Amino acid sequence: MTKFQIQIHPHRSPGLDTVLLLSQFEALSNERDWIQKPFVKHGFDEHAFINVMFETDYPKLFWKLLREKLDQADDFGLSMRATSIIICEGKSGWDDYLMLHHYDPGISREHLPE
Repeated sequence: MTKFQIQIHPHRSPGLDTVLLLSQFEALSNERDWIQKPFVKHGFDEHAFINVMFETDYPKLFWKLLREKLDQADDFGLSMRATSIIICEGKSGWDDYLMLHHYDPGISREHLPE
């Protein structure tokens, strides 16, 4: 299985409803049997953050689903674009992870290999 990590930085979006955001992540796995239930961990490093970890045997399909959610103009998509960093394991696990999305548009992004 391929692991994805979504790190959310709530301070980047004042008023962000993290409970609602996390419930929407939970719904992703509840509606699709090919996505494992997410593991959520809260942390602090200068600011509070939330790590949401997913595992799937279909990383391209999962990333397509996440990209569709990011592109939406609703609260979920706007919040995710403004607050999140999304990475996934590479061929050597986390040693060569791929940066798929970063709230800072100046950070370069990578693509899942074909």
